[in-house]
Amino acid sequence: MTPTWSRGRTLAAGIALIALTNAVALGGVAWNRSGEPESVLKLTQRELSRSREFGLDREGGGLQLYVNWRVLSTERDSELYWNFHGAPEWLDEAKLASLGFDVSPPPATPKASWRYERQLPREALVVLELDGPAYQKALERARERAAKQAAKGAQTGKTGPGTPAEQAANFLKNEETTNSRLFAVDAGRDARALRAKYPDRTRYAIVQGTVRTSYQTGRGKEARWTGYIEGIQNAQVNVPLEFRKAIESARISRRPGPAVQGAAPFEVTVAFGRRFEPWIVAASAAAK
Repeated sequence: MTPTWSRGRTLAAGIALIALTNAVALGGVAWNRSGEPESVLKLTQRELSRSREFGLDREGGGLQLYVNWRVLSTERDSELYWNFHGAPEWLDEAKLASLGFDVSPPPATPKASWRYERQLPREALVVLELDGPAYQKALERARERAAKQAAKGAQTGKTGPGTPAEQAANFLKNEETTNSRLFAVDAGRDARALRAKYPDRTRYAIVQGTVRTSYQTGRGKEARWTGYIEGIQNAQVNVPLEFRKAIESARISRRPGPAVQGAAPFEVTVAFGRRFEPWIVAASAAAK
């Protein structure tokens, strides 16, 4: 006789599975937060925004923040303020090879080449730098671009609203006051090696991310492999109840981009643990 499952047994099995899943998840959270944090960064409304689900955890009704990170693009005049799927200038063929990608030239046959280029993405450890050389370089580029467009505008007499000169000036203003200062500056597979290279744990955080490749050809450019960061894991951070008042009063943006005009600034201390996952340990109105 074949045994049958009653509704009661099915329900009990489902409850047990849910309990086991929750226990594993909570155990992972506890292990991530045990001991000293791997890094601790003090972020502001420039680096944090409401998540794409309007900042709410739909199941629990809690507040979530999204970590805004950027890259320095290979295109110096790029106007992409918020380059989440960015192709940073440091992610070259040598770096891609170190991450395990095959960067030898694709076959000449178009069909074979297409298959060759469709390499699967790879997980990697990504280094995020806060208010460091990458941000200073972005500022320098914005200033150079503003000066260049201002000079052109003076020559042509086009300096009014909507002109390239005004757009470049606004670009620079946002870069100086509202855009995120958190940049992806490196990637690797060995956490110890990355930490040895970037020892300042208050400026550099190591997170888990995903990297893809593409093969650039045409338009007079030399054919070459380039890489881009598809995303970082655990980019959403839950806000504990005791910190919600300080953050909600700031009227922060619901999407990546310049901060809300007139919004009160805030400062959030974010720790990254053993699994490189973030959590909030403090939040307050930023000092004026």
